Amino acid sequence: MGDLCTCWDAINNVLILQHNEIKASFEMSIHVVGHNFNLTLYKHLVGMVSKYALLWIAEEVQRANHVGFDSEHCGCVLRSNHGLPCACAVARYQFGVIPLNEVYVMWTRLSFSDISSGQSSSELSYEQEFDAIAK
Repeated sequence: MGDLCTCWDAINNVLILQHNEIKASFEMSIHVVGHNFNLTLYKHLVGMVSKYALLWIAEEVQRANHVGFDSEHCGCVLRSNHGLPCACAVARYQFGVIPLNEVYVMWTRLSFSDISSGQSSSELSYEQEFDAIAK
């Protein structure tokens, strides 16, 4: 409770804190590698994919030992809900390397500077609209 300025400052502080936590998480995903991800299986994913995605994939690697290639037994929940390779997909790469294209692009965005849809920052400008309104 409070006036607009007090509430604005409180919300702004929370957003800055969340932004900093997300940036720190991105940096950890890029630079810190857990010893369980030093396997050849994760070679293309380490430093390129979020650490949370790697942890979920590691769980699917464990499940792959029981599920194998059977997609009905697997259920492919991780693939359909999160865009990450599920146990039956991981089973195909058990003696190889999981390719980066098996992971949905959201998990590979490890910075805020990425501009989606491939547009440059000048293409995202609103100056043309203001000029059109002024004319």
